[in-house]
Amino acid sequence: MTIQIEGMVREAGSGRGLENVCVSNGEHVVRTDAEGRYGLEIEPGEHRFVWVSVPGGFRLPADFHRPTRGWDVSRRDVDFELVPEPGGERGTLRLAHVTDTHVGAEGYRMTGEIVRGDLRDLIGEAAPDVIVVSGDLTDWGTPPELESFREAVADVGVPVLPMFGGHDGNRERFGDLSAERLAELKRNRQHQEIRRIVKQREGDGFTRNYEEVLGPSWYSFDRGGRHFVLYPNEENFYSPADRERKRAWLLADLAAQPAGREVVVFTHIPPSAALLELLGGSGVRLVLHGHWHASKLLVHHGITIAGTPPLGIGGLDTRARGYRLIDFGEGEPRISLRPLVRGGSSLSREEPPITLEEGSGPLRVRWTRRLPAGLHRAAPVASDGRVLVSLAHEDDPGGSGVACFDGGSGERQWLTATDSAVKNSVAAGPGCCAALSVCGRLHLLETDSGRLRWQADLPGFPERWAYTSPLIAGDAVFVGNRGGCGAFDLETGEQRWYVVFDSGDDGPCYAGPRIWGDLLVSFLPRRGLLALDRRDGGVVWERSLYVAHPLARPALAGDLLVSGSEVDEVHWYHGDPAPLIVLRMPAGEIVWHRPVLPSRYPAGLAVREDRIFAATPDGEALCLDLHSGELLWRYGVGDDLLDMVTARRQVRSILADPVLHGGRVLVGANDGCLHILDTETGARESRIAFGSPISASVCLSADGICLGTYDGRLVCLEDPTGSRG
Repeated sequence: MTIQIEGMVREAGSGRGLENVCVSNGEHVVRTDAEGRYGLEIEPGEHRFVWVSVPGGFRLPADFHRPTRGWDVSRRDVDFELVPEPGGERGTLRLAHVTDTHVGAEGYRMTGEIVRGDLRDLIGEAAPDVIVVSGDLTDWGTPPELESFREAVADVGVPVLPMFGGHDGNRERFGDLSAERLAELKRNRQHQEIRRIVKQREGDGFTRNYEEVLGPSWYSFDRGGRHFVLYPNEENFYSPADRERKRAWLLADLAAQPAGREVVVFTHIPPSAALLELLGGSGVRLVLHGHWHASKLLVHHGITIAGTPPLGIGGLDTRARGYRLIDFGEGEPRISLRPLVRGGSSLSREEPPITLEEGSGPLRVRWTRRLPAGLHRAAPVASDGRVLVSLAHEDDPGGSGVACFDGGSGERQWLTATDSAVKNSVAAGPGCCAALSVCGRLHLLETDSGRLRWQADLPGFPERWAYTSPLIAGDAVFVGNRGGCGAFDLETGEQRWYVVFDSGDDGPCYAGPRIWGDLLVSFLPRRGLLALDRRDGGVVWERSLYVAHPLARPALAGDLLVSGSEVDEVHWYHGDPAPLIVLRMPAGEIVWHRPVLPSRYPAGLAVREDRIFAATPDGEALCLDLHSGELLWRYGVGDDLLDMVTARRQVRSILADPVLHGGRVLVGANDGCLHILDTETGARESRIAFGSPISASVCLSADGICLGTYDGRLVCLEDPTGSRG
């Protein structure tokens, strides 16, 4: 039944009516008149809230909304009282974007208390005016989890505005199905059973628990001269009727804004091309999202789109846990991705010294250069006396690309911009190099000048999440990840073939393909190893492996290929080791496949002769026998400087491949040190401290050992021994 309500929006204290304030029922939007009055039709139960879009100059109260549940049809007056905020109408604003707090997640061990502590650390470090949390506030969406989140953000000293994400509806969506059982069904690829369970409930939508505790799941407000829209976009969690209401509200809310008003939209999952088209022409300048637990920054049709890693745990892309800080003022907003350091104590703003400890032998710093962006997982590449560095600028959508440095002097020779971040190493070829951007654009550059020879877009560009390195072999450039594999002509960029494996990339994975003879062996998360004929993309063989996290790229030694697998959460907590698999090429015959790795999975792999060298996200470098898997030695690193390991915090970890250099193993670690170990015994020969995580592998060149740091330094260490592994 439709009823007509009337009400007033007034200023607290004075009682004066506030003109031109938007009031909504979640579908329709009206504005108050000169006396602050409004009229609005609602259907109680269908329109579950009436709310005011709080204008600039007023506090963001917890009671900006009124639930309609249980309303009598005779109810007519719904008033709102807003408290003035001194300085709230100024044209500047500092906003922190937080996402994916996952309160209640057992594997992450996230609690409301931890979230409160993280937010206070953030506030102490950045002093934002407002914080927006864009979904997946909880892990399972139970009322106790939602209450815990609400209590956590209630008293941190800065307004914290929540938004619905799919995890906040999991309890309603899956009913009595536990998180452990759901993980098991996914692991065993029983998607039909999952769909059957969801189908039984999908007509009602899954947002009621959230609404009961936190209020409307979509709404808007004004601040700092801008309009902010919180628009959850996981449509499968809404009933068909709510989807229509939500879309109608979005269009009405945007249409109600004055011409020239800058609009910022928050979503949970990345905005689709259809949503961006809908937002085009409405003053939307910036879209911020979470969901993928990863950082991604691009400009599409004039809209800047920024994905943010989780606040409390390392990202799926192993970006450090943290937040995005957006400073609004004159001109374009300034966006920065900030890691959150334990206890809120930031890493030094000054460039930390490089400390060569006793026992460093002949190693000396040859040169150091400051990079335009921090170096994360993309190892530098040596090519013809040059060092090629991939740039993933997470603050400037136009700052990513490839830079080239002279190997002897460290002088920068050129820098070529790409459409978005290059998350992994380039592939060096004869007089050229290939770089793959995270959005799925392949670039071929000339190494002497940086001139772009050609570019080609992978299917699905720019909505791809491409984290692998390309390969140059013969007259072709190869790319491969979960979304698909393809071959492109080296001279022209023409696509020779492309095989689609999945509808999407399903999260970041750095383990790119390997070439062996005529085979392209690709590592696919949640699937395993797949060998394709590199001439036409035909499948030659497949080996199924359980993988959910960013594992190491497979390693080759002669005709043997070594790869990791993964042990699930339940078995890992019981101390079970992770499997390694050794295959004989070209048939992919299994030599052995055993749980031998004392870690959940390998983050880095290297093979020499009869030994496997592995690096783990549990902070150990390991050596195992290639033929038996027997553990020969293990070495532990120090505490991480930043929390980067996927779904973990406060651990010790190594993310980079170990690099063999003569009789030594070079291991960069997140404790900020390069560890130099004896290959036979694992004994440490020396250690060099850089004061910033080393999460990308080192690079061996004719001029020395090159490495990059997370804070953006490229360093060349001179090694008079000239010992190359």
